[in-house]
Amino acid sequence: MNNFEEQNNNMQKPDMAGMPFKYDKEEEVIEEKVLGFNKLKEDLPILMQEKKPFTISNFAAMYGVSDLEVCQAMPKNMRSITDGSNFETVWEELAQWEKATVIILHLGSAFEISTKLNIGVFGHGYYNIMGESPLEGHIKADEIHSIVFSTMPFMGLESLSVLFFDKTGRLIFSVYAGRQNRQIIESVKTSFYKMKDEYADKTVCRKSLVVYSSLTGNTKKAAEAVQSVIPNCDIVSIDNLPENLNEYYFTAIGYWVDRGLPDAKSKKFIRSLKNMNVALFGTLGAYPDSPHAKGCIRDSENMLKTAGNNNNVLGSFLCLGKIDPKLMDYMGKFMGDTHPVTPERKARLMEAQTHPDNNDLENAKAVFKGFAERLGL
Repeated sequence: MNNFEEQNNNMQKPDMAGMPFKYDKEEEVIEEKVLGFNKLKEDLPILMQEKKPFTISNFAAMYGVSDLEVCQAMPKNMRSITDGSNFETVWEELAQWEKATVIILHLGSAFEISTKLNIGVFGHGYYNIMGESPLEGHIKADEIHSIVFSTMPFMGLESLSVLFFDKTGRLIFSVYAGRQNRQIIESVKTSFYKMKDEYADKTVCRKSLVVYSSLTGNTKKAAEAVQSVIPNCDIVSIDNLPENLNEYYFTAIGYWVDRGLPDAKSKKFIRSLKNMNVALFGTLGAYPDSPHAKGCIRDSENMLKTAGNNNNVLGSFLCLGKIDPKLMDYMGKFMGDTHPVTPERKARLMEAQTHPDNNDLENAKAVFKGFAERLGL
């Protein structure tokens, strides 16, 4: 017996006070103003030339993207991106530099150590750095997912840096080319550019996953469209999840909207995700730009942003989709007082029966192709 049959058999009107989203079409939804990745790409060439102490993390916060996505937005001649599996060989080259400056940002503070680096050794799950250098410590190297060689200027001055990121694009720490008399040491500069060229965009092929929950086939159709524009991407239903999600770099989750939130199975899965690059898509009976839809996006993305989950949420896409006849019958019988079938609403529900159409699917493809670009897939 499915969810709607259980509700029909219960023969009780729902308690609308307990609903997660009010169905009043006049409800105001306060939208967070986020400039976004495309605006960042447009603005970054100018911002990088300003004589202000901007950092990658500053830009990430300003535009609502991850630290690594800031690097993806840079002109390609200004950065090379390689896989974290190259950490040891990269660090050994950095240890040959006459001087380097390690910068660690934490809770708004910046810690800088300028020194010659030591080569470390692996042990007990860490890359352990010890020796004569003032810099000692233990690096969780298996959590370094991406390494970027960046020539982004700092306060309008030449700056060369090697940046280390986790899976969700958070900057762990940076190593900047050392200076003497305020100028980058020539041998260090030569080594940097050699590595930048050698590792140019050498990344392990990163796998993605599309997970969908579909009652009438709407969301499955959208899921197949999303999968078609993401390289090296698997697709599964919510009932056939893979055993190991950690092998996927990016997960797209498709759901159908039930009372202003993802359906129960999708909701449970969304809440379970941690340390993931993730985006959402869904189908519903309301217009995608309605307060109802905007509230659904807000509440769904907030599930992924729960403290400690450390997810990088790229965004959401919603489109109209035909309503399950059982749900329409249930709403007509038991929700007439709170959700009346007005002529306007009846017309919208009839229109929804023809969706998602080709235009919806092309829009979904465009959105997720953009997400793939942001992640460098």
